[in-house]
Amino acid sequence: MEVLIEWYIFAVFILSSFLQTTTGFGYAIITAPLLALVLDPKDTVMITMLTGLIIRLMMLKTTHHDGSFKAISPFLITSILGAMLGAYCLRVINVDLLKLFMGGILLIFTFLLWKNYHVTIRHHTFAKAIAGGLSGFLATTTSLNGPPIILYYLNAKAEEHARVLRGNLTRYFLLINLVSIILSYIAGTLKLQELWVILLFSIPALAIGFYLGGKLFHRINAEIFKKIALGMVVVSSVVLIFKAVS
Repeated sequence: MEVLIEWYIFAVFILSSFLQTTTGFGYAIITAPLLALVLDPKDTVMITMLTGLIIRLMMLKTTHHDGSFKAISPFLITSILGAMLGAYCLRVINVDLLKLFMGGILLIFTFLLWKNYHVTIRHHTFAKAIAGGLSGFLATTTSLNGPPIILYYLNAKAEEHARVLRGNLTRYFLLINLVSIILSYIAGTLKLQELWVILLFSIPALAIGFYLGGKLFHRINAEIFKKIALGMVVVSSVVLIFKAVS
């Protein structure tokens, strides 16, 4: 059984890094619920943040000409504040409650992403502050920091080239990942001595997904793949909620 779980985790890292490389987002929204089915939820949050940092460092090398740190700076201040609040909450939150929270948040954001939900944004600075704060809070409580930023870009109808958008998203998630890891360590929720084996185990899988994603970036129909991936998230989120209440 342990061998099957190890191969399952290996496959999850390949799938999520492949999605991240081809679309610029989606790493945590795939990794977190699928790993939480076989790992402790709090360990899942930490390992998702750590491996997310690794895959985004890999991507930064290939996207350094696309996007800029200046473009994502409006999100960062409120993201840090939200991450600080989230790091504190993770210290006191119940494990089953975390499963419910993670599953519920995933279902809501997955539905909105699936439907390409749009609202009219009149005050972009305020909207970026809200999206950044929510993203930071979710980063340190569930590692699911992507959906608020993606929803902002969808609703802002940003006229960015796919490569530029992917580059900007890579930069944002890289920075918020790094901040979240530091805050989690300070808060005492990051225990590397308990996670280093999985972390080492993840590196070749992340490399495989990164390589395949880079090769297929211009060929794959990202919309179809996103819907398949989000469908998997819906199933795993329902299972998470069921396990929390059973």
